[in-house]
Amino acid sequence: MPTIKLEEDPIDEILYLARANESSELESFLTELSAERKFSKADLVTAAIDPHSKNSALHYAAGNGHIDIIKLLLSYKLDNATATNLELINTVNDAGNTALHWAALNGHLECVKQLVQAGADVTIINKAGHDAVFEAEINDKKDVVDWLLETVEELENGIGQTGENTSENSDNGMNAEGHGTVADVEDARRQMEGMSTVDGKAQGG
Repeated sequence: MPTIKLEEDPIDEILYLARANESSELESFLTELSAERKFSKADLVTAAIDPHSKNSALHYAAGNGHIDIIKLLLSYKLDNATATNLELINTVNDAGNTALHWAALNGHLECVKQLVQAGADVTIINKAGHDAVFEAEINDKKDVVDWLLETVEELENGIGQTGENTSENSDNGMNAEGHGTVADVEDARRQMEGMSTVDGKAQGG
């Protein structure tokens, strides 16, 4: 994939339209930008990363439950490839969170389903030591936890478990650093309470 360097203005516009759930405007903007820069829409979206938070357009769409934006972003293919843009799907921000982490911790089940079905890596651990299902669990998003545990084979097999997890769901994919104890859950809750928000949804992590 060619290396693309986008200026601040187009990056801001792409991220804003994704956050604001303006799917038709985002599509139009990317169409024009693609024609101007001679890069695919997938390349442009992948390159549109906030320089400070490292958030992508997919992070903002997932964090705010904008399923139409997620479908639009995932419809773009890299070059002539037929495969989904896994680089975009599994991009981590400055806190180590993927779009799936944000969708899960905010309880956006349809977004979680869309991301996982598109190939999101459910085993990615953020800088707090949590995977997406644990983020959902500590934020009381039971429907997301249940769906992930029932649907994703890797989670059902307890990838990364230490055997020390004392939470209700014993197979929630904790990492090998001992995360998953009651004390860790409380620490994570306090950490989440300090996150900034977009439209009332958690954003900053």
